[in-house]
Amino acid sequence: MSASGDPTLLDWFTAPRIMGLVAAVLTVATVLVWTRPVRSDGAVYARRIAGTMLGAGAVVLAMFAWNMAGWGSGR
Repeated sequence: MSASGDPTLLDWFTAPRIMGLVAAVLTVATVLVWTRPVRSDGAVYARRIAGTMLGAGAVVLAMFAWNMAGWGSGR
C-alpha cells in the first residue's frame, strides 16, 4: 500500500499470483513444444519428454498457487 492507502502495482505481485503466472507461461510453452513439427524419431521422443515435463510443472505450480490463494490469515 502506498502512503495514501491506495494499492500499488507491487501489491498485486503476491506469491500465488506469481506462481499462477509462471504456470500459465509453462502451459503456453507446453502447447508450443507439443505442436512443433519434428523430422526425426529422436526429436519425437525429445518433444514428448519436454512437453510432459513442462506440462507437469504447469499443473504442479497451478495446484500450489490455487491452494496458497486459499490460505487466509484466520486459517
